[in-house]
Amino acid sequence: MRRSFFVFLIIFFTLTLCSCTNTGRQLEPLRTETVDFDINTAAQMVQKGEKIIADISLKDTVTRDEFNQFLAALDEAYNGYEDAQWEYMFFYNEEFEDEQSAVLHLNKDMFYPTIYHKDVEIVSAQIKNEYYQDESFNNSILTIREEYLGEDNKLKGWYRECLYKKNDKDEWVFYAFGGQINFGEEGITSDYLGLK
Repeated sequence: MRRSFFVFLIIFFTLTLCSCTNTGRQLEPLRTETVDFDINTAAQMVQKGEKIIADISLKDTVTRDEFNQFLAALDEAYNGYEDAQWEYMFFYNEEFEDEQSAVLHLNKDMFYPTIYHKDVEIVSAQIKNEYYQDESFNNSILTIREEYLGEDNKLKGWYRECLYKKNDKDEWVFYAFGGQINFGEEGITSDYLGLK
């Protein structure tokens, strides 16, 4: 009796666990729509962070305080986005990691295109809305796309997308980049393109 009870339990748990496996189906939206977003408002949103970057790229060195202010300003402009690791992109880690270094040199072998540079423009701003049967899955993503529109062969085809989602207050907040963020190859310097 006891043995058959354990066999029954094993079969029951096995069937229960097997029925809980993922079927591999993805949740598909019922409806998707794409709507244009005001390009001037999009420019203002992008300018917030890119002005900070364009300004610091003109410098050769900064103080430790300026470095900390730069990181805090970008943290605010990009809503705490951490994947970019701004300090490693714009500065030399052996300097900023050394707390004794009062003056930090900017990485002049890296170029971060901004809409303040010649031939870099915002070419589109669109909201993609996805609607699901369960409304808690509904989603809206604002994509602002910047492109290099000039003739330089090293920059041709370059684009970067700034992606935003709405927060609980119904405000657009930055959450990710798409495309290529910056350049760090042979012959590229922080002043590779002039400012407008």
